[in-house]
Amino acid sequence: MHSLGISPKRSLGQNFLISQHIVEKIFQELERRSPAFVVEIGPGLGVLTEQLIARKIPRKLIELDRKFAQYWREHAETVIEDDVLNVNLANLGLPRQTWLIGNLPYQIGSRLVVDLSLGPGEISGLIFMFQKEVAQRLMAQISTKDYGFLSVIAQTFWTIDKVVDASSEDFYPAPKVSSRVIVFRRRVVDTHFDEKYISFVKRAFQFRRKYMLKSFIDQEDKLKNSFTALNIKNTVRAEELSPEVFQKLFILYNSETK
Repeated sequence: MHSLGISPKRSLGQNFLISQHIVEKIFQELERRSPAFVVEIGPGLGVLTEQLIARKIPRKLIELDRKFAQYWREHAETVIEDDVLNVNLANLGLPRQTWLIGNLPYQIGSRLVVDLSLGPGEISGLIFMFQKEVAQRLMAQISTKDYGFLSVIAQTFWTIDKVVDASSEDFYPAPKVSSRVIVFRRRVVDTHFDEKYISFVKRAFQFRRKYMLKSFIDQEDKLKNSFTALNIKNTVRAEELSPEVFQKLFILYNSETK
């Protein structure tokens, strides 16, 4: 880092992975999936990038930090210098069986998972490092304190498994929180589940401690009809409904509102 004149930038959430044990676990998981292509988000110092190069995995890098982007271009890598949240991945010409990997800045992880849930379909899976608290929400079961909007959306569109936990000592500089690597495999879902579904689930959790009907006060009768069809009580809270029930409920509710 000193030779590049670089120090970690708090504004970009830079905590660089330095543990070879964690790297090995990530690549064991990646190679099980036989990716045709990999997009790495935030290569930084290159602890994952070097493994992609060594294993001759076709790749592209997305890097927001100008100095790191320049460094990897000088090493003959294809780099998109931008915030991944601003990159239209559908326009990159990615092949099927593309996987995304990255040690994500904590502040973008949740939004990125939601955005990627809607595609592009060429992206078959993700292996991301998250703050452990966020990882727990992604994998949470119904009627638990961590279960919410993020849990429902992630589990609707992805099959999710833990890869490995990481401690603060696995990074430089050491963050104040623990982390977890999660693998996501894209589910085949009905085309009904689009932006409207995401908005529906978000609205359902708007008043978490209240009955779900309170979030749909202007559409109360339509939602009650959908509840009745699925034998759901009008006093149900959103956190009591599984992702599978949310999907059924949305289809009924959406047909009611047409």
